[in-house]
Amino acid sequence: MNTVRCFQPLKSSGWFKLIAVASLVLLCAMGTAMTALPQSEFKVTTVYLVRHAEKAAAPASDPPLTEAGTKRAEDLARKLSKADIKTILTSQFLRTKHTAEPLAKQLGITATVVPVKMAGRELSPDYLKEMAERATSGGGNVLIVGHSNTVPELIKALGGDVAPAIDESVYDDLFVVTVYAKGKAKVAQLKQ
Repeated sequence: MNTVRCFQPLKSSGWFKLIAVASLVLLCAMGTAMTALPQSEFKVTTVYLVRHAEKAAAPASDPPLTEAGTKRAEDLARKLSKADIKTILTSQFLRTKHTAEPLAKQLGITATVVPVKMAGRELSPDYLKEMAERATSGGGNVLIVGHSNTVPELIKALGGDVAPAIDESVYDDLFVVTVYAKGKAKVAQLKQ
């Protein structure tokens, strides 16, 4: 094990000496903190988030995918087939389940339905917390198929540094959120 000698006599004076001593104290503190923490406390997780594919107009309460939406779901499965996805999360609505279905079948996993919960007109903080915990505690990469109002909020809940709004007419955004620490993540926005 490498050892850092924390307090050595310095022959310089003034600001340089103060900065040098402060740096050594900081290095010693960091070394102590690093040896005290478990090495595998947090595992980096990649979360792929998409809005469901194109939906039919009827029935208004829970429409299925259109033909274009079905094709987009199949394309998504091809694109993410080698992304090492271990967990798929959807809402309770047909359009999210049907968007996830081709990839789930291809990977031989069952998508987990987590019903969207509202607090008045806003998403419930408990729902956002639950989704973030499910996404980061599974031990592998995750696909979340959500909605134009849930995807940006889920990116924020994961600690994303960017959470753009999604227009109701847009179905081709793919967000790749790399969660590198609890509540801290980098976001890349791609087109499907």
